[in-house]
Amino acid sequence: MSSTENLKLVESLTVEVRRFIAGALLFNLKVAGEVGLNGTDMQCLNLLQLQGSATPGEFARWAFLTTGGVTVVLDRLEKAGYIRREPNPRDRRSTIIRPVPSKFRKFQKYYQSKGQALALALSAYTDDELNLILDFFHRVNDPGAAAE
Repeated sequence: MSSTENLKLVESLTVEVRRFIAGALLFNLKVAGEVGLNGTDMQCLNLLQLQGSATPGEFARWAFLTTGGVTVVLDRLEKAGYIRREPNPRDRRSTIIRPVPSKFRKFQKYYQSKGQALALALSAYTDDELNLILDFFHRVNDPGAAAE
């Protein structure tokens, strides 16, 4: 493949990734509004659900928020019942943030069809192609990669 063809493919893929991200963010903002959350809180819940638990400092790094900003988000999410803070067994000055699984059931009606559509699209690929796609996402989601 020529470098010109490669450049065109990279540009096309970049456009499609941006389109996917924009669509996902706008859909998540719509869902957030319908369940009474703001967009930041919704995305923070998503991150926490994916990670399972975190200290506030870890969570701040994942969410690209200051520790003060994370405290405000976590206070709102705790008050709404989406998370709970537990003592950190490794550091008595810290807490562990955990999602409350039962609170996430309300999101299922919004995301179930999206998940099915994604599974259907991915099922069209071979195992080797799926491994390639997975490798791509591992690379772009790597916290050590340039994110800004």
